[in-house]
Amino acid sequence: MFIPEVIPIFVTTCIFNVTKQMLRHTAHSLKTFSGFHRLLSLFIFLICAGQIFGQTHSFSGTIGKYPIYFQLTIEGKQVSGYYFYKNKLVDISLSGSYTSGTMILKSSDEYGADITDPETFRFKWPHKAPSGSWSKKGTQLSLKLYPLTAKETGSPKCSNPYLIKTDPVKNDLTRVKIGLFRLKEIDSVRTINHITIRHFEEILTGIKLFRIDSGMDAGKQKDANFYLEYLQISEFLESLSCASYSAYGSEYSFELTSLSLSTDFMCFSVFKTYYCGGAHPNEDNYALNYNLNTGKTVSWSDYLIPGKDTIYNERIYAYLTKSEPGYFDESNSIESADVYMDCNYRERNLWFDCDFVFTVDGVKLLPSFAHFAAFCLEPEWAIIPYSELKDLIKPECYSKLTRLKN
Repeated sequence: MFIPEVIPIFVTTCIFNVTKQMLRHTAHSLKTFSGFHRLLSLFIFLICAGQIFGQTHSFSGTIGKYPIYFQLTIEGKQVSGYYFYKNKLVDISLSGSYTSGTMILKSSDEYGADITDPETFRFKWPHKAPSGSWSKKGTQLSLKLYPLTAKETGSPKCSNPYLIKTDPVKNDLTRVKIGLFRLKEIDSVRTINHITIRHFEEILTGIKLFRIDSGMDAGKQKDANFYLEYLQISEFLESLSCASYSAYGSEYSFELTSLSLSTDFMCFSVFKTYYCGGAHPNEDNYALNYNLNTGKTVSWSDYLIPGKDTIYNERIYAYLTKSEPGYFDESNSIESADVYMDCNYRERNLWFDCDFVFTVDGVKLLPSFAHFAAFCLEPEWAIIPYSELKDLIKPECYSKLTRLKN
């Protein structure tokens, strides 16, 4: 079996030796032609081998009349890859072998293991535009593959500055998916704090997010919309990945909550539920506090006065226990309908350094919980008014936070 790392060296050495033999044969008589022909064939094969082994190849194509995108990686005689239909974008894993110039791939689970009634791809290789067959349960369709074009992999969305900064897209088929990211407007125009926004839904996954339409400095607006596009594309790809990973189907819900805006801040929280296979679904929440002046998300240290962390932690816990004693009183019975004792909100560390979102009413805390306590996420009452924290928040930040509207 070939070792991928050794193949380039092996191929280069063989090509050099074959070339020497070919040069020697040119001086021989015609009776050596058959030997020369065999060497020429070997020479061509080795050049092709040098191009395909240990490499990844991506294509667009069709199965019958259905458009697909296809990727394979060859390591010796072993081949792995995946493909997806253009109208679904959900990956279907493939594994197989390459022998005697023929590629045979079968659909597999996400770990490359065999499945019942697999799809089978069969085609000659190497070839610039491979063609062959696809079959499943006795049904056979023609298979045609073509090299990807710059148009298919060169969507302007792949050049989103935040996408480039956080996770540059290198995989060709991921770039194809981003190029097929499509939005439709889903509700009427809304104005918050003199800022006009529109909500858009991604057509295939249903991921919804807004864009800023007007009411803001042009530079800020452009930057904010780049960030919102990046976030929506990220969720779009994660949703597709979830669907691809699960052999039992998938569920992926993305809900925007606590949206507040000003010309200084763009703030909201997200509640997600998703099932990607396995024993149970998952729920998660996170917050986004985006400083439109700096083009960065806000952390605790960005808005608290340095050295006030400990006082801040004690302050928020004291406020919560005073304003919502039912959730923190140890004498309450677990049977009480008004108390989620399973959430254990009394645990101090639950509130320290947890996620947060700036709202019109104050800092909303978003403690984290395991999946079995998902109902504890995002307690609506866990909001600390800015007035309670005024001496702990940087003055320049405090004045801007109080201008948030929803």
